[in-house]
Amino acid sequence: MATPTQNAGLGMTFMLTATVFWSGLDISAKYLIDVKGLPDVMVVWFRLAGGLVASYFVGALIDRRWDVWRVNRPFLQFLRSAAMTATTLCNFISLGYLPVTTTISIFFCAPLILAALSQPLLGEHVGRVRWAAILVGFSGVLVVMQPWGDAFSPWMLLSFCSAVFFALMQLTTRMLAAHDSAGSAVFYTTSVGAVLLIPYLLLVEGTVGVPGHWLSWVALALVGMIFGTGGHMFNVLALHYAGPVRVAPLFYLAIVWSIAAQATLFGGGINLLGMLGTAIIVSSGLFVLWRETRLQKKVEASSNGAP
Repeated sequence: MATPTQNAGLGMTFMLTATVFWSGLDISAKYLIDVKGLPDVMVVWFRLAGGLVASYFVGALIDRRWDVWRVNRPFLQFLRSAAMTATTLCNFISLGYLPVTTTISIFFCAPLILAALSQPLLGEHVGRVRWAAILVGFSGVLVVMQPWGDAFSPWMLLSFCSAVFFALMQLTTRMLAAHDSAGSAVFYTTSVGAVLLIPYLLLVEGTVGVPGHWLSWVALALVGMIFGTGGHMFNVLALHYAGPVRVAPLFYLAIVWSIAAQATLFGGGINLLGMLGTAIIVSSGLFVLWRETRLQKKVEASSNGAP
């Protein structure tokens, strides 16, 4: 995929589209699990198996080759895909018990977890200012969860695990960047779960059950083929045209779509203290992004001999 002329407006449009797709993924999954009562693991499998099919063509389009399965680091690809399976499982199961607004608010701490893990796992330096911002962000998670009151649910811990596994997936993505192509990474993202969950469905669930209503089939198609893969594709395009500094802050607009969906489709789920916690998490995440970008520019300026 050739590097195009930078186009901030186009990149930001792609990122906004990605947030709509990702929110649609969570909303469709909650509808299937919470409203239609489909087994959560079955919905996860449809998401991963459908994503595997769609991701093959997206990966081939990105790399402009059909053999996107050829990689140099297969074990690391396996770990990355396993993390994707784990984050999807944790997220979809928690969606069956929590409002969409709560799960997305907790998930917003994933960039903070990524920043915290980058020092011990990648050897990247994280200074005191960023550590302070990370700790402030985690305090926002506590405000969202409210473990001291009746609003707390143990399923919130599972939602937090989803953010942890997503951060680990992002870490392995960084590790793979120097060894395997972006198209291969896209293709392998859902491969492990799509294959390994089949025995669970057949042996534990007993059968790969299917919904009886056409609207549920539409929601499954959206979960499996459209929203997840489309969101990932638009995210890649956004970074391709505008870079992370311009488009990453728009990721947090997903809370807007989640609030609208929760209020209109599922009812309730809007908590003022939870929204305060979300604001703390988002502010901390944006500060960490700004700080990392600023330090990176200083390093690049020094390497180029700038005064």
